[in-house]
Amino acid sequence: MIIKFLLTFFVSLICFTSALSQDLFFQIKVDASTANTSEKRVFTDMENSFRQFINETKWVEENLELFERIKGIMVINITDIPRTGRFGAQMQVQSVRPVYNSNYETIMINIADRKLNFDYTESQPLVYTQNSFNDNLVSILAFYANFLLGMDYDSFSELGGQKYYEEALNIARSANQQGFSQGWEQFGDIESRYALIQSALNSQLESVRKSQYLYYRMGLDRMEEKPEEARKSILEALENIQKANKLNPNSPIITLIIQTKSDEIVQIFTEGDLALRRKAYEIMKEIAPANSERYEVMIK
Repeated sequence: MIIKFLLTFFVSLICFTSALSQDLFFQIKVDASTANTSEKRVFTDMENSFRQFINETKWVEENLELFERIKGIMVINITDIPRTGRFGAQMQVQSVRPVYNSNYETIMINIADRKLNFDYTESQPLVYTQNSFNDNLVSILAFYANFLLGMDYDSFSELGGQKYYEEALNIARSANQQGFSQGWEQFGDIESRYALIQSALNSQLESVRKSQYLYYRMGLDRMEEKPEEARKSILEALENIQKANKLNPNSPIITLIIQTKSDEIVQIFTEGDLALRRKAYEIMKEIAPANSERYEVMIK
């Protein structure tokens, strides 16, 4: 059901406008169809409140033009209502980045968060304050806002998203210290938000973040004008990820990137120099062997 919403939203994303939007340009969908409730109004209010918080908060210092704002989707599937005002949920987050000299938009992040647990009442104001107490709901939304900003800025300049990743880590630490354990576990859960941001900032995995610049700015952005040079840059990015994966197998940030980008990587290397395609094929088989059959097309 989440994927259905995502596909529908991406089709309509081009029509989505907001005069008040600042740095992020997100569609939000709150779906309570699987929850045992006949209440509808609170979810409409929740959807509008989440959208306002994400799109109207000033997340970056510089003023971005409309076309520079980061687009994406959040789908929140309410799964449980243990008591009035308390909600259990799962969330799918996707953000997209335009590719220069083309009409193509590439998915940067596609992540499922299965451990949402938050309190919400109608007309509840959502306000994020850096270096201050924030409730669990605000912390979750602000964490993902900063994390995807970090990914996006890394794609335009080498390690350019550092301050946003650091802010996401501050949020995770604060949430953990405040006792918001579910989804914020520092140890024992490699799928937690804390584990994700720790792996992104792990010095042993710095080459993974540098690979973002190689993949996007030196790769995809040059694909139209210099396709072979672009593929070489993307292959170099994959080689960096491969080396990092040998040091830190099953790292959350590597898993996220490969899961998000595998289909696109296959598409990129179905054309071009066969030697490059073979190298990309071998790397993908090593990093994500469970999907080996899908990579065969790269060397045909």
